Amino acid sequence: MLHTVHKATIIGKSNYGTAEVTGNLTLLGQTHPVTLKATKFNCYTNPLVKREVCGGDFETTIARSQWGISYGVPGIPDNIRLLIQIEAIKQ
Repeated sequence: MLHTVHKATIIGKSNYGTAEVTGNLTLLGQTHPVTLKATKFNCYTNPLVKREVCGGDFETTIARSQWGISYGVPGIPDNIRLLIQIEAIKQ
């Protein structure tokens, strides 16, 4: 089983509703910086928690060998695209 951790350090939002999340991704005990770019991003006031909630669809491409995952290279591509959905409640 692959254990992953992503800790965001910067969240930026432009006037156009796009955002990036920059942080560190840990795979197999190795940590490297990554930037997730939003393909969809939106904020709204959630009626249940009565706080602002932001979320969206994000993507990035990583070289899996950077984390020591080299099985099958070059038959299986080293660069893989990650598609991630995020939703966060403003504290």
